[in-house]
Amino acid sequence: MARDHYLLHRAALAPLLPGATGRELEQAIDRALAAGEMPFAHFLCEQGLAPLWDERLEHLAQAARLSQEFRSALHHNRLQVTGDYLLHRHNLAKIKEILDTAGIAHVVTKGSHTRELYYDTPALRPALDIDILVKPEDRLKAIRALQAGGFSFHGLPETISHECGLIKGNTCLDLHWDIMRPGRTREPMVDALLNSRVDYGSHWGLGHGETLFLMLVHPVFTKYSTTPYARLVRLVDLAQLLHRHPGSVEGAVPLLRAAGLATAGWITSTWLELLCPGTRAQALVDSLAPGRLRRSYLRHWLTHNLSTRLLGKPLLVQLGFTLPAHDTVRDAARAALQARRHGQTAGATLAATQTQVLSASRPSPQPAPRTAP
Repeated sequence: MARDHYLLHRAALAPLLPGATGRELEQAIDRALAAGEMPFAHFLCEQGLAPLWDERLEHLAQAARLSQEFRSALHHNRLQVTGDYLLHRHNLAKIKEILDTAGIAHVVTKGSHTRELYYDTPALRPALDIDILVKPEDRLKAIRALQAGGFSFHGLPETISHECGLIKGNTCLDLHWDIMRPGRTREPMVDALLNSRVDYGSHWGLGHGETLFLMLVHPVFTKYSTTPYARLVRLVDLAQLLHRHPGSVEGAVPLLRAAGLATAGWITSTWLELLCPGTRAQALVDSLAPGRLRRSYLRHWLTHNLSTRLLGKPLLVQLGFTLPAHDTVRDAARAALQARRHGQTAGATLAATQTQVLSASRPSPQPAPRTAP
């Protein structure tokens, strides 16, 4: 019998999906006891699922079968995540005020956005940082505005082509001016995404179709879909969005095709359907499916978790997985050529950006006082 690489993944996710009952949680507890309580607790914490589990266990009599050590590990993680959420929620308002005052169109993306829209208790969904998307031409203006608000600039050569970090105390902000490295998409997508932005009160965010588009493509190229870096809470996000806003599929599919990334969308929706059958992902799987041979190849990659098994050899993962995630050979070739180009100029790009940022942060020299003749 073929090995199932995802027994723990399914057990961890099943109680957290829309429509889940106490039965799914009891079955997941059986799996936790069989696998070892504390290894399972650590797995839940690493995957961003511990706070959601802790909330579910509060209402289940069968939770008494679990040790106090297991319950304490989950509850401690929940308290930490809640504290981080309160800090992020405060800073969301500050960031919105700073960028709105500067006249910069922007949206909050990823976890800090999805938890506010798709969770009844947003504080149960952890987010490591706050992700902001702006237009490329607004990046320096945004950096300067945030610097004036107390954030400090941090850039890395490998990502300066499309993002930088800004830090203030314990708050980390990732400022993006493209959704991934330039060239990954067939055409620039930032304007199309920002044109959908909605004022949700706490923050500016994307529409549901545009949010689904990002959810489907981003983990494929930045986290290799099935690796430990692609935390399973992202699949809970997807399941919640599809459950609450099934019409978002109609908004996401044209964006995926315009970006040349329908295959990447198929990968993520297939991954969701493999782990969480019945979450309305099948419509995406059917509408985005690539040709038969590539479909079979990529499904084999997913079911055997090759991204994790080859994680120590990233070039193999990039050649064997992320390049075939583009829709055409031309799309894959463009992405590879652009990656090479940005790699060659990364150091110079970072140095130039740092120079521009530093020059903007220095006070303008004041003219010397005139003296009487």
